[in-house]
Amino acid sequence: MEGYVAKYLREQRLLNSLLISVFIVTLLFALLWNIVIWIAPVGEAESDFTDAGKSTTSSKKQEQKVRLMQRQQKAKPSQSFTFQAQAISEISAPDVNIETKSLNPAIALSPMGDLGDVSVKVDMSVLGKAFDSNFMGVQSKANKILFIIDYSASMKGRDKVMRSELSKAIEKLPAVGSVAVIFFSGPSWVAGQDAKELHKKWRGSNSAGWKPIEEFEPVRPKWLPVTPSIKKRLIQATYETPLTFGTVWNNSFDWAFHMNPKPDVIYFMTDGNSNKNYQGLELIKQKKGKTKIYTIGYGAPAGAKEPLELIAAMTGGKSKFVEMDQIKEMEKNIDENKALN
Repeated sequence: MEGYVAKYLREQRLLNSLLISVFIVTLLFALLWNIVIWIAPVGEAESDFTDAGKSTTSSKKQEQKVRLMQRQQKAKPSQSFTFQAQAISEISAPDVNIETKSLNPAIALSPMGDLGDVSVKVDMSVLGKAFDSNFMGVQSKANKILFIIDYSASMKGRDKVMRSELSKAIEKLPAVGSVAVIFFSGPSWVAGQDAKELHKKWRGSNSAGWKPIEEFEPVRPKWLPVTPSIKKRLIQATYETPLTFGTVWNNSFDWAFHMNPKPDVIYFMTDGNSNKNYQGLELIKQKKGKTKIYTIGYGAPAGAKEPLELIAAMTGGKSKFVEMDQIKEMEKNIDENKALN
């Protein structure tokens, strides 16, 4: 007698075959999925075949230490950076080498990226935007230039060349850096101010010196950008300002050294006709800082040469003297050029 199970298998053999086939296919698919797609769980150490399958706690720690040392070696900067500073006003400075090899790799940063074992040289004068200036044939390089110019009555008859040369020097300044102009006779004042009106507010003499009256606070010089409008204004003041009083320059230098920042270069032009030719020398010595002073003796008497040379020497500047015959020749050239134009 045929049992129930045998009867079911006989009658449903087609369905059973189908079910068995589906089961086998599903099992094969699962096996292939694990072989091809399986990814190691997070946190499991990478495979390392150097120990032929043997993995101990000590070997894992050694491997981690080696990998840490390798990462530190890659991160450690090996560059040697050389910064060469070119000082303004033609002062040569030694190269300054900054070695970064000893820095902690965790904080050492390369400003130029990963360049390998190389030496990078940077010319700091480019960053300083130093520009060339030229006044009465005296050249310098600076970011901040101050002109201190003699507008005393003793300049009368030779001021044509002074005004022309100062105007040309201002006109040639390129549009970088800053400029300021101070005029002096007895008092000192910023170029562009009404000299005659300001002089009513000063008291003194060439021998005793000049000071502003108590209730008057003079306008101090400030750095101006070198723009076409600023240059035009300064040139206009150069030609329109009258000559007054005597040759006293100590107030001008006091103002100069209180500017913030101090001038890189001062062009100081005077005829030197003063009863106190050594005025302001101690002030300049004490407050000059790194400022260089280029002195120009303009038709100056013999007695004025020594103090002007001292001022230039103590500040690392240069001194030049323009004799009266040279001034007359330059004046003649100005008149001829004016006639041609």
